[in-house]
Amino acid sequence: MGLDERVAIVGVGITKHSFFPKWSWKEMIVESCYEALNDAGMDPEEIEMGFLGNTAPEIEEQQNMGAVAADALGLSPSGFAQIVSACAGSAVGLLYATQGIKSGLCRRMLCVGVEKISDAMSTAEVLLGNLDVEFEYPLGYDYIDIMALMQTRYMQKYKVSEEPFAQVASQNRWYALRNPKAIDYGRGELSTSEVLESPVISWPITAAACSRACDGSSAVVVVPASDAKKYTDTPIYVDGISLKTGPTYVGNKFRYPRIEEFDISEAATTVAAVKEAYKEANITPAEIDFAQVHDCFTINAIVQLEALGIFGFGEGALAVDSGETALGGRCPTCTDGGRIGLGHPTGATGLNMVVESVLQMREQAGERQLKNPDVGVCQTMGGSNAASVVTVLRRH
Repeated sequence: MGLDERVAIVGVGITKHSFFPKWSWKEMIVESCYEALNDAGMDPEEIEMGFLGNTAPEIEEQQNMGAVAADALGLSPSGFAQIVSACAGSAVGLLYATQGIKSGLCRRMLCVGVEKISDAMSTAEVLLGNLDVEFEYPLGYDYIDIMALMQTRYMQKYKVSEEPFAQVASQNRWYALRNPKAIDYGRGELSTSEVLESPVISWPITAAACSRACDGSSAVVVVPASDAKKYTDTPIYVDGISLKTGPTYVGNKFRYPRIEEFDISEAATTVAAVKEAYKEANITPAEIDFAQVHDCFTINAIVQLEALGIFGFGEGALAVDSGETALGGRCPTCTDGGRIGLGHPTGATGLNMVVESVLQMREQAGERQLKNPDVGVCQTMGGSNAASVVTVLRRH
């Protein structure tokens, strides 16, 4: 087995997303991981190595979470490590697991993400550390303000009103109402007017245009493609995956170093990751059947879809508004409800997208099931486009 070995996902698991004050982070990973292992029909003793993504271990008051997780899961001794990369941590874990299998280092790997937001004083307490604490945070910026700058620049540059952005949140609610694991499951429809009329958080972003930070965990089991049929009749293949980083400083986001043709209204970090992931998977954007993107705020869903090449720059907002990302559209997007509707347990977010994609490709997504999906792309952001992981998944 060498670097050309194809990697397959053979098991997935995900918890309900909500707030669980009495549920520990270890209990959450036990549920998601054992669901994934049972899905694969794999004994825990077979796992050789794994990664745990978590954004804010200080909330759990627990460092060395990899070793603690392995112990809680009954996997010790094994090579289990913690990854912190803002909201992209668990997606980075999948990248490392994929590389581990391709290199021949391991043949059975487990990736898990988890976050326990309900233990924090506030969501802001968790996520402000995504900014540069020496130069950015002291100036009074936070991650919502940066996204507001992104949206106002986009609206100015492409002459777009606020209405198309509200459609992202409305559509996410539609998907979430059909996903029992979603935090918004059972809440009722959300109109675009309700999104626009909700309280302003940082203009033009309103409360209903923001993701729902919450508790949750998700997990996947990966193996070499040559072993996949030992565990499942429906393996899903990781055919391309790439991590790229960009500037954290707000000023640099308006003129990206070395890629000056982009500004804050385009996700330049994702553009860089896309080139590598698509080349590895040997696909073009036209072949993509659906997407899961990092829609922590409605504007980010749009700029990520454009960076993925699914829509042209400046065309994403109107494409969403016209139904191109709804079920039956050109590229159904965030079909689990997204960060806004499913919920955003940041350490688990990257793998949430992968779990949803696997369920869609297996045709196990219930009322939100797509028609014959074969190629999907997941894009996970860490720290206001300071990091981006792009993953291409294929059914055949």
